[in-house]
Order: sequence, then structure tokens, then C-alpha cells
Amino acid sequence: MLSGLTGFVQLRKGLCYGMFKLLDKAEEWICAIMLFFMAILAFVNVVVRYLTTFSFAFSEELLVNLFVWITMLGASIAMRKGALLGVTFLVDRLPVAFKKAASVLVTLCGVVLFILLAYHGVDMVRSEYRSGMTTYSMALPMWIFGIAVPVCAFLLIVRTIQRGVIEWKELSLQDVHQISSSAEVKIK
Repeated sequence: MLSGLTGFVQLRKGLCYGMFKLLDKAEEWICAIMLFFMAILAFVNVVVRYLTTFSFAFSEELLVNLFVWITMLGASIAMRKGALLGVTFLVDRLPVAFKKAASVLVTLCGVVLFILLAYHGVDMVRSEYRSGMTTYSMALPMWIFGIAVPVCAFLLIVRTIQRGVIEWKELSLQDVHQISSSAEVKIK
């Protein structure tokens, strides 16, 4: 019975790991493709404007809206990698137990922030959908671009929890290492 349960837990861990790896690659590839498309569009628009009096009116609108997607996806990638800006001067000087508490508090605050962002993002998309708002030059529904906020806020919730779990595990390893180091000192 126990070996079956252990196998199930291992299978679940493997599936979660695989899903996170797939999400990691999807985020990075979507950002790269959007950024490449934005660079090409901006370059072509500048060349066309320089050589003619014509300009792609839609390009600025599209670039700004794609920039929102890239910014939100980039924040999710940065959260996953632990690369978001943080001030850790005081926390770095705390004992491991207090670091763990601070990590939990920061994770909870981040999750609450991104839940609020998702809630207001959904409200914004609903409002754009109901009102039938369209973009000025492309006449596309605004909610298509606005959906970046709740979708990426959900990703940020997942990544914040993921980062919190990683930090907890790292701090637990530090705690075990400190305990084993102090035990070795007492033995000598």
C-alpha cells in the first residue's frame, strides 16, 4: 500500500515538474516571439516613414499593447527566477527562522497583490467587452489586449507561490546545515 502511494506521489511530482517546465518554455518563447515581432514592426515602420510619407498607423497601437503582454510575462519569468527587485538588507541579517517567516509574509503579500490585480483585470476586461470598446486604428476589441492583465496576474500568482516554496526549501536546507554545523562544533 505504501509503495503504491509513494509511486503516486512521485508521478504527481513528475507531472507538476513537467507542466512547470512546459509553462517556463511557453512564457519565454511567447515573449521572444512578441519581442521579435515588435522589433521588426518598429523597424519596418521607421524605414517606410523615412522613404515615403506613408506610416503604419496601427503600429504604435499594436506595439503598446504587445508591450503590456511582454511586461506582464516578463514579470512572471522574473518572479520564477527570483530576479524581481527586492530589498533584503534587514532580512539577510535575521536568523533562519525569522527569514522563513519573512518569506511566508512576502509570499502572502505577493499573492494578495496579484489576486487583486487579477480581480480588477477581469473587471476591466468585462467592462471593455460589455461596452464594445475597440482600438482606435485597428478597430479590434480592446478586451483582446486587456486580457493580458488577468491572465498574467494568474501566472504571477502561480510563480509567487512557486518562488515562496523554493525559498522555504532553501531556508530549510540552511537551517539543517546550521544545526549540523553547531552539532559538529559541540562534539569536538
